[in-house]
Parts: sequence; C-alpha cells; structure tokens
Amino acid sequence: MEESTRNDRLATAMRQAGISQTRLAAVVGVDPKTVERWINGGRTPHRRHRDAVAAALVRAPSTLWDVDDRGPDGTPNEVVTIHPSRRHLSHAAWQALMAGVTQRFELHAFAATFLPDQAMDLAAELIGLADRDVKVRMLLGDPQGAAVAKRDAEEGGMGLAGRVMLVLGYLSRAIADPRIDVRLHDETLYASTFRFDDDLLVNLHVWGSPAGSNPLLHLRGPDNAPLIRPYQQGFERVWDTARPLTTWPRPEEN
Repeated sequence: MEESTRNDRLATAMRQAGISQTRLAAVVGVDPKTVERWINGGRTPHRRHRDAVAAALVRAPSTLWDVDDRGPDGTPNEVVTIHPSRRHLSHAAWQALMAGVTQRFELHAFAATFLPDQAMDLAAELIGLADRDVKVRMLLGDPQGAAVAKRDAEEGGMGLAGRVMLVLGYLSRAIADPRIDVRLHDETLYASTFRFDDDLLVNLHVWGSPAGSNPLLHLRGPDNAPLIRPYQQGFERVWDTARPLTTWPRPEEN
C-alpha cells in the first residue's frame, strides 16, 4: 500500500526520539533503504514492521500511519509494546515521553533512581511541566518505612533507602514547588508505574530481581481501560494513604 506524500509524522517521531534511519532499520530488522521509502516514499509497512517501529519510537501505529490498530474485538488496543526489561527503553524514548506530556505526569515507585540518569534534569523537567499547567503527582517510597526495607532485603541489600534519599535530594527544588505533589508511601510495590498523559509504562517487579532487569509494559488508554484500570486504581489507593512531602530534607531531619 502506497501513499502519495512524504510521511512527516514518522520523520518527526524519529527526530524526537533521537533515532536515525540506520538505527531504526537495525532495531526493526530491515534495510535502511526500506526505512527511507517509508519516510520519503510514503509507503506503509506490513503490520509486523509497523508494530516494531511504533514500539521503538514509543508511539501508537495509528499516529505514524493511517491504519486501524484496534484489537480483534474492535476495541482500542491498549498494548503498545512489551520490552524484555526496562533497560531496553532508550534514554531518548524516556525524554520524548516527558517532553510530550500536556495534561498529567504520575509516578508510583520506590526510588526511580534511573530517571535522573536519562540525560535530563528531572527537577527542572517537573517544574517545566508545572509551568505548562501539567498535573504532577509522584509517589516515592518512605526511606524509613518497612516496605523499602523489605524490598531492599529481597534485592540482596542494594541500599534502596539510600537511593530514595538520593532521588529526593535531586528533586528538592521540585518538592518545594507547591504545584508539584510528592508523597511518601510505605506500601508493597508490585510494579512501578509511570503515566505520561494516556501512556502508562508498567515496570513489573520480580522477587530478588532489580526493577531495571524486569519486563516493561507500555500501555495506552484512559483510566477505565481494562488493562490500565487496576494500575490506576492502585495508584489512587496508595495516594490516599501516603504522606505529603513539601520539603526535603524533612524538618525533623535537619
């Protein structure tokens, strides 16, 4: 199937993700000239390649081509892709997700130490989101809580409490901003979740295995979508019981 014009949507998504034609071709398993034809020749690839490209660019196929990516039952397909581990999602992809947020950013994790390592000043990014009237809610583990201590023991004593405190230090400017809601929780964490508008990334937790080594699900849809609903409900339940944090270090720790 051919289209008559250049695919600027695909070219823009590649530029935003920092992925070249050569790199995308290697990821998808095609010749670079094939990627060039998708862009400049306006060609639409077969579904297998469409899905692979969309996964690499952290986009839904329907945002790159005029295709129907609904499931067999006619409902929107919530599953964008599944990565073997969180480490398979590139720095550029995390940056593109953050840059594209227009409505809300939500995080539910213990430390999420990797986020400041994605070649971004996370505190500045969060303040920038608030400047754009994006709703920011973050749930991080209480470094003095039982849940953080238990998870640290399960991972073999990797200093999880210290990592939480390190991230809170990174985020001190954002924590002090009244437009940014940060809360500390002391609950078992079965998966870390990251919400960028309608994109939900779910980093599964496996006993004894660091989160970065575990599968990452990329879902897309509203809060009431079947796969997304339980994760969003879990976030809301923990949010209601977590302790608001408005400064770091906490006054009692100065």
